[in-house]
Amino acid sequence: MNEEILRKYLDYLRREYRKENTRKNYYKFVKYFLEWLWKTKHKTYDKLTPEDTQDYRAFCLENYKTNGNVGRLNAINNFVDKFLHRPEMRISVPASEYVNKPVLSHEELERYRNAAETPLEKLIVTYQIDGLLRPSEFPKLRISLHDCDNQILYLDDTKTGNNSIILTPNMIKAFREYLRYRPKPKRKEDEDKLIISDKGRFYGLALKEGSEFIRRHTKKIAARAGIKKSVYPYLIKPSAITNAFNQRVNPKIIQRQARHRKIETTLRYDHTADEMVKEYYNQIQKYPNIDSLDDKEKARIWMDKLFAGEIDLKTFKDGINILLPTIKHRGDDIAYL
Repeated sequence: MNEEILRKYLDYLRREYRKENTRKNYYKFVKYFLEWLWKTKHKTYDKLTPEDTQDYRAFCLENYKTNGNVGRLNAINNFVDKFLHRPEMRISVPASEYVNKPVLSHEELERYRNAAETPLEKLIVTYQIDGLLRPSEFPKLRISLHDCDNQILYLDDTKTGNNSIILTPNMIKAFREYLRYRPKPKRKEDEDKLIISDKGRFYGLALKEGSEFIRRHTKKIAARAGIKKSVYPYLIKPSAITNAFNQRVNPKIIQRQARHRKIETTLRYDHTADEMVKEYYNQIQKYPNIDSLDDKEKARIWMDKLFAGEIDLKTFKDGINILLPTIKHRGDDIAYL
């Protein structure tokens, strides 16, 4: 019943929005809305009332998560306000919620990096970890946009518009190494595209937007690294940012490389206070306060650490001398304890 208006809306999106993902998502969500409208109220778009859009908002809030509803309801506002020119149909959109997701530890991130075997895999992991690239940005990488002399990689049509990042020495090394093994593109229009498929039916072709190529390789490398948790491309960027904070990297440096418009977005990944708390408790629980214990209890705690393999014999002896300075020792007889 709404095919004609959807076709016109798609034409409108093509004229007004440069990014394909924006057009695709707006169209998809409006199509779902019009299907819901017909199914639940047996109405077409021209019979819309403010009550209908409010009812759809209530339906979305009840059935979908908040962050998903941000894009879903913004699409409806775009349709009714910008396209139909009926601003009275607009609905309020909930604010995005920050979701805390477990990230890879420093050790896991290094295992992931080191598990890359081929020049292509090394390029992917280095651009993910050092360059903080999103998976959607890999198909847009071009050889000509790499300015290795000035260490700049220019990025076109990204989530935050046209932008650039700093090429780290590791990225330059991975880039140059990959070019030596990069397959020859089959199509002339792909000659400047950086990543060319190296096997299968897409051999010699550049990556398409929306391709699962980066996801497949990410999972393959993570499995080889022996990482048990679920690893996917969008996990690498927050993991690398969190790791940079834990290494005490200046937040402004992280913000620049991550291309965050606001420093508040970058600071979401700052868990250094958590690391300090962990270090504090690990320290005091590894070396408990034993001042209030008698000599026997002090010696027993230190002996337990020796038997558990937490300290070696020399450390044990030195510790006994410090903890129990009043005990008279007989040479190295303490070794028999």
